[in-house]
Formats: sequence, structure tokens, C-alpha cells
Amino acid sequence: MKLTVCLVAYSTKFTETVSYKRLNDMKTSVKASLNLVIFDNGVIDFSSEKLPDGFDSVQYHFNQESTERGTRIAYQYTLTTAKDDWLMLLDDDTMMTEDYIGKVIEVLSDPKVDAVCPQIFDREVQISPTSSETIKNLKYPKTAGLYQEDITGISSGLVLSKQFMVKIGGFTKEFPLDYLDHWIFWQLRKHHQVIQVMDEKISHQLSVQHLEALSKSRFVKIFTAEYDYYKTYQPAQLYQIKKKYGKMIVKGWLNRDVFAAKALIKIILGKK
Repeated sequence: MKLTVCLVAYSTKFTETVSYKRLNDMKTSVKASLNLVIFDNGVIDFSSEKLPDGFDSVQYHFNQESTERGTRIAYQYTLTTAKDDWLMLLDDDTMMTEDYIGKVIEVLSDPKVDAVCPQIFDREVQISPTSSETIKNLKYPKTAGLYQEDITGISSGLVLSKQFMVKIGGFTKEFPLDYLDHWIFWQLRKHHQVIQVMDEKISHQLSVQHLEALSKSRFVKIFTAEYDYYKTYQPAQLYQIKKKYGKMIVKGWLNRDVFAAKALIKIILGKK
């Protein structure tokens, strides 16, 4: 069983990313089961860089698109070029483990399993997978097991069936980066796919967990995507989203954070 891994790189040279180093340091038997696709959204083309040995294959692709530079274009590129039946999505700052990949390779032979994901932690907090039926999803982490409903998560470490993703038309252009992962899990739930949550804990830093570190543009993009996602795909939770934004707006005014307050008001009103 082979597995295609889509590693999405950004501002950091791919050879210096956490995920690349973790993959490259794995034992030969594990690397030999992986076809690695490095999709670089950075500003420097590293096509001349020597590619690593040991993997079944390694491909480097520098994104020359000026309009779309997120995860969706990387995932879609890999989906259309992958020869394997299974695709792992991977951010460049995820501390991937040999044990998880080994468990994935083993479980993919089970015909009852349609997708696989690890338990992802940001420090002590499990950020994925969690309940999908509440916006306070971090309070309801999912344990190891099989799920078909009430589950969502981040895309890093998620393993998907190529056949399934082709069947639903690939990765939607609605979410070039933020909330694409929620859309993927929504599709898995909609189509009653069985998701295997592995008993494997992996570390990853989630930007939305650290709002104070976000640039103004990232703040707007994240919360616009969140609002659009719930408005279109989970409207039952939209009231709770508006309530959350209302509290953030009040807090923003009180703390003299006028930008955040105004940005959230514009998002709710649908203004650019």
C-alpha cells in the first residue's frame, strides 16, 4: 500500500519546515511507502534544490499562480496528479510521526474505512477532531474510534480516498484556505463516509488559537471564511456565530480594538 502526501509549504524553505524534517528523518521502510508532493506557495522557487532520497517518489511544484496561494490549489494539484488511491494532506508545521503513518498504511486495507485522521494537539488542547454540531467544538474532542457524524477537524494529517474526492468534484474553490477543512469533513458526513480517528497524538499550532498574532488581513480572511461556511453549510449554528461575533465586537470596542470590531460588523453585514 502506497500513500501520496501533499506537503504545503509557505514562507519557510520546504527543507526547513517541521513536517519535511519529520518525514525525511523517518526510517527507510516508512519513507518507501510514501509518494511525496511538495507544493510551494512561497515567493522563492526552490526547484533547483536537491530532492531527498528514500521516498518512493518526490515531486516539487512551485505555485506560480498570483491569485490563489492556499491549501486548496495544492490539494487539487495533488489530487489530479496522484497515482495512489489515498492522499494525506499535510501542513508544513505538523509534527508527523512514523507511528501514525504506519497505522494509516495498515488501516487503509480495511474496506470499512473511508478516511483517517490523527488526534491533533496545540500544546495541551486537542484541536482536532472535535464535535461538528457546536461552534464551541474544542470543548468536545473526539477519541479514537469510527465516526460518520458529529465530527470535524483540521486537514493536516487527514487521509482521504482519491476516488471519493474525484466523485464529489475535487476541492471546492469556495474556501481557498480557511475552513476548507470544515468543508471536507462536511462532505464526509454528508456522504456517510466512515472516518477512523487513530489513537495517535500529533502536535500542530493552529493560527486561529492565537488571534493576537494574526495580521489584519489574516483576521478578516479567517472570520469571513468562518461566517460564509456556517451561513452556507451549517446554518443551524449561524445564530451562535453571530452571538460570538457580537461579544467580540463589544470586547473590541471596550479594549479600543476598533479594527476587529469594524471588521466583524462588515462580515456580518456582508460588506467588503
